[in-house]
Amino acid sequence: MKIKCKANWTRYLLKTSVTIITTTGLLGTLKSTTAQIPANQLGQQLLQQTSQCIKSKFTDTAPSNLQALQTASMQCVLQVTMLAEDGSIRPDASDRITALVAATGVSLPQPVSQGQANIPLKLLPNTNVFTLPVQIGGQSKTFLLDTGASASIINNETATQLKLQGTPVPNDFIKYLVVGNDCSKVQASFHSLPLLAVNKAQVQGLFGIGMGQNSIPVNTSGVLGLDFLSNFDVVINPKKLQLQLLPPSPPVTGAIPLQGKLGNMIAQAKINGQGPFNFLLDTGAETTVISKSLAKKLKIDQTKLSKTEVNGFCGTEKAQKIKLSQLNLQQHQATLIDAVILESDNIFNVLGIQGIIGQNVLNRYQQHWRFGKRNPLGYTESGSLVLIPVSKK
Repeated sequence: MKIKCKANWTRYLLKTSVTIITTTGLLGTLKSTTAQIPANQLGQQLLQQTSQCIKSKFTDTAPSNLQALQTASMQCVLQVTMLAEDGSIRPDASDRITALVAATGVSLPQPVSQGQANIPLKLLPNTNVFTLPVQIGGQSKTFLLDTGASASIINNETATQLKLQGTPVPNDFIKYLVVGNDCSKVQASFHSLPLLAVNKAQVQGLFGIGMGQNSIPVNTSGVLGLDFLSNFDVVINPKKLQLQLLPPSPPVTGAIPLQGKLGNMIAQAKINGQGPFNFLLDTGAETTVISKSLAKKLKIDQTKLSKTEVNGFCGTEKAQKIKLSQLNLQQHQATLIDAVILESDNIFNVLGIQGIIGQNVLNRYQQHWRFGKRNPLGYTESGSLVLIPVSKK
């Protein structure tokens, strides 16, 4: 069984770490701007702690280069904002990192988009997830269509072909945001991406992540995430295997409301008549996933469930198979849904969600995704999703 569920904060953490470098003045050539920042007690406290953390990593010698400084800053952002003393994810991690970025007072660049597209989708062999042709830096590649990824991803081979300079991502950061039990061998880097295009729909100014091919779905060169998709209205027709990227329009009333959180889109769903609970909507995940904490709330006896494994960016992770009798997204009801309970709750805790709705539910509907305005951090804060049931093939 394969799923690609994740909570990608890659673009977010890159911008955060660059901002911290700018405001701490650790290079000795950049003027600190903290004196002009409006009062924000939590943010200022976190900024000070992060600055002290970075300085402590270079007590004997100065940073050898900007890359070393960026890597240290990302490690410190993780340590200060996200991790509790016992190494677990803090329940208020997202609020803390938002406060930290706000305290820096730096305006972050926004992507620039234009055009539209109407293109065919293909099923990745032996899966129910979609691939599509993407042009990056003038090269045509096959990408996974992934609304569960806040940032787009390319394989390291593509990054090398395009001569992109990357900043290594600390492995102790990755392990909290993806599925898989061993991130020690994952080689990932942040990149400023060249122009990304799907037919005539184009976006310039995105940050993404490069990963080894063993961490990306077979027969693909990358993942097209919400950093690109949220610049358009997205219409997915699973029956006709068709994708439309249209000029953006405002979210509509009467549709399923979406809440943006750090680049991901979250909706409320009821499970087996209980809830609502917060779920990530993920076209990159083959199946639906629930957390151990939600399974406990639903009073599921996990001792009687069969075991399985799921594949993620960091290899495999243990899980248990389950059949959900009912899932409701507003007026839309799906029944007899195959799902898994993940052993680790890391990716759920980071976003404050209880599960992931995957393709075994989403592919039952034609979907029209709309996205609201972007906040100063570059992420949409709201959206809407219109679902139209499609007949079985």
